[in-house]
Amino acid sequence: AAAAAPAPVEPAAPAAVPPPRPRTPRPAAEAAPDKPEAPSEQVAGARSGKAGSRAPKDSYTTGEFTFVDEEAEESEDVIDWLKFAESRSEVRAERRRKLRNRLVGLGVVLALAAGGVGGYLWFTGDKPTAAAAAGGRQVNVVHLRDLQGKTSSALLVNDASGHKGTVLLLPDNLRLPGPGDPPVTTVGQAMDAIGASATRDGLATVLGAPVAGTWRLDTPYLEMLVSQLGGVRVDTNAETHEGGKPDGKLLSAAGKNTLLSGKAAVAYATLQGPGENRDAQLARFGQVMDAVVRTMPTEFKDAKDDVHRMNAVLDPSLPEDALAGVLAQLAQQAKDGHFGTAALTVKPDGGLDEATAGKQVKDVLGGTVKSAAAGDTSARVSLQDASGNDAAAAAAQVQIVNSGLTFIPGGAKTAAQATSEIRYTDDARQAAAKSLATSLGLPDSAVKKVGDAQNADLVVVLGKDYQPPKQ
Repeated sequence: AAAAAPAPVEPAAPAAVPPPRPRTPRPAAEAAPDKPEAPSEQVAGARSGKAGSRAPKDSYTTGEFTFVDEEAEESEDVIDWLKFAESRSEVRAERRRKLRNRLVGLGVVLALAAGGVGGYLWFTGDKPTAAAAAGGRQVNVVHLRDLQGKTSSALLVNDASGHKGTVLLLPDNLRLPGPGDPPVTTVGQAMDAIGASATRDGLATVLGAPVAGTWRLDTPYLEMLVSQLGGVRVDTNAETHEGGKPDGKLLSAAGKNTLLSGKAAVAYATLQGPGENRDAQLARFGQVMDAVVRTMPTEFKDAKDDVHRMNAVLDPSLPEDALAGVLAQLAQQAKDGHFGTAALTVKPDGGLDEATAGKQVKDVLGGTVKSAAAGDTSARVSLQDASGNDAAAAAAQVQIVNSGLTFIPGGAKTAAQATSEIRYTDDARQAAAKSLATSLGLPDSAVKKVGDAQNADLVVVLGKDYQPPKQ
């Protein structure tokens, strides 16, 4: 029998598919997804202008909102960048402006500082001092004081116009105007008796030359300065021992070109051996000062560094910059071979010898010539007694002071002579001489012009014809 045909297979029914879930419109707040989507075709069509693709007027899509948000964020970023760049530019401009102002201010400060130095402008190495410009000389006084208070004095003189420098030693018995009655003191006592300023004034009165500043050089500072310079070389004429005792440790030997340390330099500058007078010690002080000047640097900034490290308490009349300039200037004179040391010649009674001291004052300080030319200032008057009357000199001194003139002590008695004289060297003092003759009761014939240098503007020689006023 024939095989039975297979029964046809029915296709399986598809699985039941749930009906599509109706979409619920999102609220407006949820319209923008967390991650921006690409702009819709509607938006693209609207941009491209294709017909039939423009969205209805009131219809908006999520992409449109996204596009607008992105544009706003980018705009804010650009604005922020511009503000940042502008701020940086302003900061840079402000910094440049402040730096420019600071540089200008620094220039002004430096200019004022240079001007504030006043008479010491030369010391920067550029210009002469006011004193040098006026008289060609700059004069300062240095007082070396040991621990016992003993003083040795000298003038540091720079003659800029004459191209020479000098250490002029002042014997401590040199008489100066003082506060007493009679108004007399000495250089050795003046610092303690009348002070630094009055000592300068007294020296200016006696020598007829302005003294600009005071350098009080206590021995510890001299020791420090010499040590900083690496020692100084001096032709010594005596040994020095520690503590000034013959049996003390040897500090330096006697001999030519001896290298003195700071301690040895102090010992030598203050040494006064047995049987020696003060002039011997003063000469040694002069040797040390001479050596210090020759060893000082000629550059102002280097000299200032040495002075600053010396750490001395200076007189306001000679601050650090000024003192450094004085020493550098004198060091340059020494380097050029125009520097030396001399001692002012003083008589045993403290007065100035007219022949020798008068020439020194004129040559080294220019004192007499400069003072005599200043006819509008009070004349300086010295007195010599040749009257043979013990009361004459004292009475004449009172009359001189009462006449408004400056009396210089130190005159001495001389051999008696018949007539009095009032001597002057410059015509600018002739009127003062005649006026003084009247005050002293002397005839005009007593007034005489002389050619020899004097230690004062007017020198009065009292003769037997002088009659002291009756009390």
